[in-house]
Amino acid sequence: MPRITFTGREGELRLVNAGTPRNYVKVIFASMDFSGASARPRPPDPIELVEGGYQHTASGNYEEEFFNPVDFSFSCQVDERTNSWKLRDAMCNPDMDSSWRVGNDVWSSTKGKGSVILPDGTFVATKPFYYTRKVAVDTEILWTNAQAGSAWGMQYSECYYPPEDQHIRESPDSIELTVRGLCYGDIRAIGAFSAGNES
Repeated sequence: MPRITFTGREGELRLVNAGTPRNYVKVIFASMDFSGASARPRPPDPIELVEGGYQHTASGNYEEEFFNPVDFSFSCQVDERTNSWKLRDAMCNPDMDSSWRVGNDVWSSTKGKGSVILPDGTFVATKPFYYTRKVAVDTEILWTNAQAGSAWGMQYSECYYPPEDQHIRESPDSIELTVRGLCYGDIRAIGAFSAGNES
């Protein structure tokens, strides 16, 4: 029996907030060019050569590597319904409004909702941003195929979209937004989107 592969044409990306119920903005792709890590990176073991071999010598800043963000990117065409006003607002409150709104909904940040696994296997909670109006969303992407009986995708938790890294590119037939995000939380595979309502 031939294998059925997933395609970018049948993919969807969502930006999801931390509210109850969770709200999301659905992103329509332009170039189907999503690029991101399949898991959080693991820093190389800190070793020091000693007589007869080596020893681990974790310095004071070694654990900082586990909290550093992981970048990812995608692009989409600007349209009159979603990939314009709603998407801009959903990308982490770029205007730093005191009440973060996307469409008619008030959103809340996902930053500080997860944890990081340290080298000794313990879980340490992530922290909110220092800047109180700086917020994060979860980014979920799912690929399907009409002939397949399943879907596969990725969830990037606690993502921040730096406004200086979102670029608008004009062409005669469309306006394209190229997006770069930073993931501070967990990265995992998913088979379905989180339950929620579209803003």
